Amino acid sequence: MGVSYPLLTDLSRSMLRSYDALFDDPEMAKNSRINIYLRAQRAWYVIDKQGIVRYKNVGSTSLIPSDELIEVVKKYQ
Repeated sequence: MGVSYPLLTDLSRSMLRSYDALFDDPEMAKNSRINIYLRAQRAWYVIDKQGIVRYKNVGSTSLIPSDELIEVVKKYQ
């Protein structure tokens, strides 16, 4: 894909659960013809080289990073 960073997948949804980013509203299962009951919420994380989460925004509706997120990324580059 031309990116210079690793990509990952989480088929078991264990990482989504660990990072509190799993959308699991049972009402969605009742009212949907497709399986969107267990899905990822949009989330932004900054994790430093030691594996410490330095920034977290779960449930954001924005596709564009906030100024706050950009500042945190710059700080931990």
